[in-house]
Amino acid sequence: MLNNFENEVRKVAAYCRVSTDNLDQANSLESQQRYFNEYIKRNPLWELYEIYVDE
Repeated sequence: MLNNFENEVRKVAAYCRVSTDNLDQANSLESQQRYFNEYIKRNPLWELYEIYVDE
């Protein structure tokens, strides 16, 4: 028996963070955000709600 919620679009969020203040880590933060944006877009049953960033 199929669950009624299996084909519903779900709002999802992502969390990005860096552990240091150097420039390489700041670039990593941008990379993380890009990654999650693209990853979530590839799933037709997901809708991006928010990307939370802890700098």
